[in-house]
Parts: sequence; C-alpha cells; structure tokens
Amino acid sequence: KGVELLKRRRFQLDAPLAAQDAAILTEAVGAMMGVKAVEIEGGNTVAITYDLIQATAEQLEAMMAEVGATLGAGWAERLRRGFVHYTEECEVGNLEVHHGHG
Repeated sequence: KGVELLKRRRFQLDAPLAAQDAAILTEAVGAMMGVKAVEIEGGNTVAITYDLIQATAEQLEAMMAEVGATLGAGWAERLRRGFVHYTEECEVGNLEVHHGHG
C-alpha cells in the first residue's frame, strides 16, 4: 500500500568481524526484503535501517546468526533485544488493526 515504517537498530556482536565476514554479513542482510542500509561500526556493531512492514529485528538477527555473526550474550543485551522484539510486534499489530479495518 506504499506504507513504510523505517527503523534503524544497532546490534552488538560478541566479537569484531573480520573484513571478509563483515562483507558477507553486509551482503546477506542487505539482500533481505525491506532492508535499506547495513553499516558495520567499529567492527562489532551492525547498524541496520529497515522497513518494519517487511522485516523485523528478529529476522535480521536470525540472518546474522546464519552467516556466523554472534550477537552479544550479556543479560542486558538479551533483555534489550527482547524488548525490541516486543515493541515491534506491538507496532505491527497496531498497523494491522488500523489499516486492516476500514
């Protein structure tokens, strides 16, 4: 319908990526539907701009894991990611209610 809900999220990795691994991750995540930009910051932070209508943080995390990037495992980082997943579910649910009925 031409509706976009752009998000920019930063994902902390357990360890910095080698240049080759960073290129693989950038290409794989960048090819996902809805992803607008992927940037590696300081080697161990991945900043991704994406359309929440087409992709979620959870899907982005799954793709990063698939190409071998290990996300931060500390409790604070896991809690932050869980909160992001929850808020995105709520946002998408709200969009479905507002755009689905009417």
